[in-house]
Amino acid sequence: MAFDISSEIVFPMRLVSTKSLEVEITVRWPTDAEWLKRARARKVIMRKPRAGVNETVLPMPGPHDVELYESIKLNGAPAMTPAEADKVLNAMSRSEVTDVRLEGADAEVDMNVISGPVTLKLRIPTADEVIHLQRAAVRLLDLPFSQQEVRINPEPGGRLFDDCGGRSDDYPKGIPLTHKDTAVRAVIDYIDQRVGPQPSEPNF
Repeated sequence: MAFDISSEIVFPMRLVSTKSLEVEITVRWPTDAEWLKRARARKVIMRKPRAGVNETVLPMPGPHDVELYESIKLNGAPAMTPAEADKVLNAMSRSEVTDVRLEGADAEVDMNVISGPVTLKLRIPTADEVIHLQRAAVRLLDLPFSQQEVRINPEPGGRLFDDCGGRSDDYPKGIPLTHKDTAVRAVIDYIDQRVGPQPSEPNF
């Protein structure tokens, strides 16, 4: 099923804030720049409350979610709280990898996105390209009280997808940045899981 970034997206949602049991939401697909702005505002906090214990605090919905929702809503869609806007945006950005296949120097990635199943193709990234991506895509800041702030930037992943000749027949109006980033990371993870000694093998 094709994914057309120019198509309107319509889906039902329950909004407590408007006292509506169910409303129909119509939005457009955000531009890459709009997705990037939201991604840069989202912070994951890593904590070590005590020795041997690590805690991950996921990003809280905030003004950045409302701002993006307000910029993409259509046809009189209602205002939303940060949590409601976050829910809409997360549903839109869903990209679940279902399969990765390697053939020679190329890879194919099957994903389920909001429109249905799609397939993306790209050259397998080199080791140097992977290292550059990993260094560029994650920003790690040390905070007081044994905490770290992590910010994930999908832009380097999208750029690497393009550098690897990324393409797909399922996107008539272009592939969005978030899907490019997901596809690249899926290929890298797939290879990492299969290259080198495996825990079940008698290596020593």
